[in-house]
Amino acid sequence: MTRKDYNIENMMVLPEPRRTRARKSEPVTREEAQNAAFAATERRLYQMKLIRARVEDAREELAELENLGVEALRHHSSSLVRLLRPGMRLEPEEIHAAQMAYLRARLAADEREIRKLNVAMECVKDDPYFPSLDMRYMRGMSDQEIAARLACDKTTVARHRKRIVRDLAVRLYGVF
Repeated sequence: MTRKDYNIENMMVLPEPRRTRARKSEPVTREEAQNAAFAATERRLYQMKLIRARVEDAREELAELENLGVEALRHHSSSLVRLLRPGMRLEPEEIHAAQMAYLRARLAADEREIRKLNVAMECVKDDPYFPSLDMRYMRGMSDQEIAARLACDKTTVARHRKRIVRDLAVRLYGVF
């Protein structure tokens, strides 16, 4: 790295990319596809808890908007920022309808994501180490804590959890 590439103001050095392809048309290797599918599956599992909470919040907000009608706009002014752009002239009824449509779409997308993950997890739920997924991704427990609960070593927990996540990646992405 040359001296002029170094930003002195914030003292931050950007990491080098792992691997760059000469062209975008160069095919992705099988190993890269497997790693990407594994990482994406883990991200989805970690987000599941947040998505479930977001579904509950969206249901409550939608029920409130349906019950209060246009009056609910005063209570949900922060969510209006996403809908309204500078210079837009909309009637309160139009804003209310747009906000409800936005909430319904977000709710449907989140419920679909939960449904897809639940269907994928159905294929591995009989695995004796399946509870390690819930403990790790939903409850945030460490491998050491999971090992104590399952009466085995932490490396065994990690190995079997990775195997199950790979099985889920096959189910979700068709890679492996």
